Amino acid sequence: MLIKARQTAAPPSVWTWLAITFLWGTVFFGTSIVTLKASVFWLEQGFFNPEWTEIYSVYVIYFFLLLVIAFGAMMIKNRMDPYGEKQTKRQQDVLAGKREQVFVSLASSIVTSFSFAVLTAVMFLASRSLVDMMTLELPVAVIALAGLLNIGAGLAVSLLVGGVILVLKKL
Repeated sequence: MLIKARQTAAPPSVWTWLAITFLWGTVFFGTSIVTLKASVFWLEQGFFNPEWTEIYSVYVIYFFLLLVIAFGAMMIKNRMDPYGEKQTKRQQDVLAGKREQVFVSLASSIVTSFSFAVLTAVMFLASRSLVDMMTLELPVAVIALAGLLNIGAGLAVSLLVGGVILVLKKL
């Protein structure tokens, strides 16, 4: 078997927290921009059409927010499971087929994808005064629809990761 769960409990390293946070934070930053644009178009409300330079400028600010999220989540997780026992047990259960078979953490995918869409919208709104020339208007309805649309991206990624795990378990 290619994938193995840890046999002994240990909390993930700082680098693991940073890598996972930046991977998913960046993926959802991109999908959120697409869903915000789609929401503005479908609802015919607001305005959101940032140029690439504006997207990069907002991402620089977002980068530092991702650092805060990574370290904050790591601190909370270490308080709740200081030795990594619960996480190790979960990994072992998933690989043994006792937990998620197709979706990898369905509830987490839904909450994370919706939250990152809202976070991305808030970052654009908050960065408006820092990024010259950026014009945008994001009503609450647009942000909410973007969050719901972004759930589709989260579920698709969850299915993809679940499929990869299923395939790797067969090898």
